[in-house]
Amino acid sequence: MLYSNYMFPFEIASLLLLVAIIGAVVMAKKRI
Repeated sequence: MLYSNYMFPFEIASLLLLVAIIGAVVMAKKRI
């Protein structure tokens, strides 16, 4: 359980990073 609680913020951060990358790609495609 301790390991799971430790990894949780990293999972959230990686998910947000993935969304940010996808958003950047979409914005770049719209710009072109």
